Order: sequence, then C-alpha cells, then structure tokens
Amino acid sequence: MLVPPDVGVLVADYGVGDHYIVAAFAEEVRRHHGLRVWLAGKARLAFLSDLFPAAERYLTWPENLVPAQLVAKQIQGGTFFHAHFPGLELMRAVGYNRFHFLDAYRCRLGLRPEAALSQARRPRSDEIEAARTTLRAHGFDPAESVLVCPEARTTPTDGVGPEFWAALYAGLAAAGLRPVVNASPNCGLPDGVGRLSPELSELRALAGACAGVCSIRSGFSDLVCDLPMPGVVIYPQVRYWAGTLLEGTTFDRYGLAAAPTEIVVTPGVAAVRAGEIVDILTQGAAHGAVDLAAGR
Repeated sequence: MLVPPDVGVLVADYGVGDHYIVAAFAEEVRRHHGLRVWLAGKARLAFLSDLFPAAERYLTWPENLVPAQLVAKQIQGGTFFHAHFPGLELMRAVGYNRFHFLDAYRCRLGLRPEAALSQARRPRSDEIEAARTTLRAHGFDPAESVLVCPEARTTPTDGVGPEFWAALYAGLAAAGLRPVVNASPNCGLPDGVGRLSPELSELRALAGACAGVCSIRSGFSDLVCDLPMPGVVIYPQVRYWAGTLLEGTTFDRYGLAAAPTEIVVTPGVAAVRAGEIVDILTQGAAHGAVDLAAGR
C-alpha cells in the first residue's frame, strides 16, 4: 500500500497495552515530526484509533509479515515504522533509575522526555447503557458489579495465585459486591463467580458501567487506566527487566488525573491484600456510579 508523503504509519506490535500506548502517543508524534499519523496492527485492536483522534486511520497488518522486519530507522512521511523495540534493546533499561516503559516508547518514537500520553475518548452514554444492559442480561446489577481481570499475556503474574483470587472474590461477595470476571474459558473460577468475555472494544464501556475495576497489571489495565471509577491494579513482586514490575510500569507515570490504586501482592500476604482491595472498592462503590460524560 502506498502511504501519502505527509503520513507516517506506526506499526504496533504485541498486545492491547502496547497498541494503547502507541495510539496515545500519536498526537505527540504528529506534533514532533510534523506528520499525520496512521496506525497499523491487529484487526481486533482497530478500535483504538477511535479512542485517539490523532491516529487518523487504522490499517490491518498482514499476519504473514513480521513488523520487526521493517527497516526504517526513524519516523518519516510515506513510510511504515515499527513502533516497538527491535531486539528489545530499550526494554533492558526499563526499571533502571526510574526509566519507565513509557520512556522506552518515547525513545523509540523519537519524542522529547516530557512527551505526554493523550487522554482516550471516554465511553459515550449509549455505550455505557449498552454495557449495563449486557450486565443485567447476565444477571449482574451494575451498581454492585466489580469487573475483575486476573490474566495477563506478556507481563508476569508469579506469586498472585488462585488463593488470592478466591479470597478477593469471597471478600467482594461478603461486602455486597459481585465480581464479574473477564477471563479466558480455561481460567478456573470458584462456584458462583460469573464470567463475561466481551470484545476488547467493549471493555472500556463495560468497566464504566461497573462500580469498580480490579486487574492484574496487564494490557487490560492500560486500556481502562484513565476511567474515573474506583480501580485497583495488582502487581506481583517480580523482577521486570532492570527493576521491578511496579517500578517499570507504574501508572503514576501516566499523567492521569487520578491513577488507579496499585498494590503489590505476594503469597504470604495474599489474604491481607485481598481484604485491603475489597475495602478500597467497597468505599468507592458507596459513592455511587460515575457519569463518564458529565461527572457524578
């Protein structure tokens, strides 16, 4: 495909979190490089260009082409640029001396150190209402539902095991909240815990329709990080490149108006941490639903 000379195409790789970050930096790329920006990547992630207006168009990247084989050394008009890290060389610094995952993307995209992520478009009222209808159709009361995501595909989850999730689900139920688990079919769930498997494009609205969100650190947590309902992100105490997972990927560095609460879980304190998370989500739910378009 021919790319117009005033357009740079950022080819995203890996999962939803990486795509989200590339899309959120599209405005900075446009401003810094003086180019219009298109994205290319997996078809199921095309909805991300709708969340960030600076990403004007989304192209489905052919499955038989490996983005890492692109040879462009910098972003230029009329070219495709691999927006991830060839050889993962930049990833090796993540966590060292406050070098964050976002800093690696800033380096890769040729952006200034202070370049900021754009805020994603929030779910519209009709999208939220459709999500509430879905919840009710599956037997969930949106006002009592907490969307839980216990799985991650590329970030480690070591030490956050079934006993932690069982304690969390039981604690939420005891507090009058009902966990709605977004997980693959092979993720085992205790009896009575409900599962939903919506399309990725529906997850922001589903999160916005719930009383709170709790997720392991994952691409899902990137996708919903800026939404204003009570949110908790769980980190295992693990090494991640040159630091810990929390040091390298904390949402405190995302420039959010209200970052989600971040809690480190280890096997020895799993039950205690589950109780703390239940308290956070219970207190948040007590304040009522958030109108994403117009405040409370």
